[in-house]
Amino acid sequence: MRRILTPGEQLIVRTRRQPRMLVLPAVAFVAVCGAAAFAAGWLWRGRLEGLLPWVPPATRAWLPFVPVALAAWVALGYCLRRVVAWRSVSYVLTSRRVMRRQRGLRRLDREMPLSMVRDVDVRQGVLQGMLGSGTLTLASGHAAQLTLTDVPQVRRFRQFVLDAIEELPAAEWVPIDDETITDFTDESLPWELRDE
Repeated sequence: MRRILTPGEQLIVRTRRQPRMLVLPAVAFVAVCGAAAFAAGWLWRGRLEGLLPWVPPATRAWLPFVPVALAAWVALGYCLRRVVAWRSVSYVLTSRRVMRRQRGLRRLDREMPLSMVRDVDVRQGVLQGMLGSGTLTLASGHAAQLTLTDVPQVRRFRQFVLDAIEELPAAEWVPIDDETITDFTDESLPWELRDE
């Protein structure tokens, strides 16, 4: 974690997404393992001989391993993949910026300096509201935007962001107000703001 911090920057919060996305893989893992154990035991006792008498006896010894292999395939292909996807994304708030870090086969980092943040928006669905999580969108005055999905305790995280913005040194953050805009001459304004 120290590698991503610049000199003088302090870590405020580091969190992962809400673990509600792991409920379905956990249920699937338990159900698949239970069904595989039942099917393997049923095949081990030789119950298949009455249903399929033409299966050779040498093959019958290997049949209990088929449900176990299928269960392992589902556990690795679906359940473990969802756990790795949840674990690979983290959200970091420092005294100068907000980061979304993704670590897995692909590495993807997105960050927004707190000095650019002009709007902090929180959206919650019904289930997210019951769990206290939500989607946090940080927008600058320009087209730049950073969206953090399924942030746990999203309202508290939002307050941490707002507190960190307030504590920025004056050299890093210059608020835009009407006096600053009126001090510009007509030639120094961008094209869309000039009077014609």
